[in-house]
Amino acid sequence: MDKKCIWCSKEEQHVSFKQKAHTFPQSLGGQNLCVNVCDSCNHFFGSKTSAYPSVELVLKEVLNTSRYLLLYQMGKVPKGKRHTSEFFKINWTKKSISHKPKYRLKKGFQQMLGRRFRRGIYMIYLEERERVKGDAHDERFNFIREFARYDLSDYPVYVFQPKYGWVFSSDELLLNPDFNFPKGLEEQERHYGVYTPFIMGHYFCIPTSKNFENFSLNRYLNYLKFSDHPFGTNLIPINYVLDVDFTFSFLNK
Repeated sequence: MDKKCIWCSKEEQHVSFKQKAHTFPQSLGGQNLCVNVCDSCNHFFGSKTSAYPSVELVLKEVLNTSRYLLLYQMGKVPKGKRHTSEFFKINWTKKSISHKPKYRLKKGFQQMLGRRFRRGIYMIYLEERERVKGDAHDERFNFIREFARYDLSDYPVYVFQPKYGWVFSSDELLLNPDFNFPKGLEEQERHYGVYTPFIMGHYFCIPTSKNFENFSLNRYLNYLKFSDHPFGTNLIPINYVLDVDFTFSFLNK
């Protein structure tokens, strides 16, 4: 069967599929591959555009900080690995984070990072879905293609506000992250149009329906409260990257 890119919809006779497209960036420990991502689209997500950092770099900046911190606390940091950040100044002792001086006053910088981060989360979702279920070409995911690949319109991604002062994680999920699609999450998607994965100790809410905000958000919030969801009953919209508490500051409270 000919390959067909889930992002640009071009087939093998028109584009090449020679590169390995990791669903999670390798810098985050990603080992899984999506075969239906062409070289051009794969290159796009890892490349700077209009003098802005790549989508993959923003993902790495945020999620690798959480990953490193959790691995450090578990004594699992690979030998010779040292975490550095392009954008942020991190105090590991105090678990505090701030923009480096050259970015602090840069107009629109936080909003730009937040938008690229959301696009990156959608990128992971669609490529992992294609890897596991093989249905990412479905038209209902066109809004994800438009936003993640072509930077059109705008769509939300949320992170659960932690309910308890602990973090769910395992060295396997941190060293080799992936998504799964069990029956329970599939039913949740059908009812509310959301997918809720753990990524580097955070519980995210990814809308999989274009009109989630208008038609399903309130219903889903009511469900979280009614069920007293163990991972939180409130959703924080990610407008800025610092909306993701990626140093887990709530653990100090």
